[in-house]
Amino acid sequence: MSSLPHVFHNLLRYDTLTFNVGVAAAFTVGYRLEDRPGDPWSARFTKSKFDPDEASTRGAVRLMAHAAQIVVRALGLEPEQTGFTPALRSEETSANPDGVLALRASQCAGVCRYYPDLLQKEPHLPTGRGGLYPEFRSLLVQDANYRADSINVKTIFIVDDFVATGKTLSLAATAILERNPNITVYGLALAKPEWHSLMLDWYDVDVNNDHIPLSWASMWPTLT
Repeated sequence: MSSLPHVFHNLLRYDTLTFNVGVAAAFTVGYRLEDRPGDPWSARFTKSKFDPDEASTRGAVRLMAHAAQIVVRALGLEPEQTGFTPALRSEETSANPDGVLALRASQCAGVCRYYPDLLQKEPHLPTGRGGLYPEFRSLLVQDANYRADSINVKTIFIVDDFVATGKTLSLAATAILERNPNITVYGLALAKPEWHSLMLDWYDVDVNNDHIPLSWASMWPTLT
């Protein structure tokens, strides 16, 4: 089980995940609460992944770009020495340049550098089939064979929709570090899936999205 996050400039920062090899930290906007579909932010995150439309796609891009700016400033990073790259879908061997993750990563980059083709891998079964069980998710990606190119920055962010156990993020980070040993790798995602009831029972923690400012809803105003 990953450690609990702490609120970092209205985002969630995870310094430890179940799988954490090569990842300095992972940042998410909030939680996707599996057992609270009526939670407004969970509903947004779910729609953007499983039933996207133009409004949810635009909203997620705006929100992620805003989150990226916050993190870059808060960590004191130099934009010219900071890059963003899209994570890879299970069926991809390289990032689809017209895909939603490429769109988000390119907008997150802003004045930083954008690396659309940094990562490559072999197709594998969707990790979602393993639920939140770490051992199952590991089996689904065991033949992914992540690879990366050399890049000329000090910091790279891997942009994804959700971060669950951190397994795919760790595989990507390990590949990047093999080619770029002096780089710092972070993850940046919309949300981390959690079960409110389990977190309450196991850790006596009431996970919620109350840390997200109300004003951020204006960046993603419409649910259809």
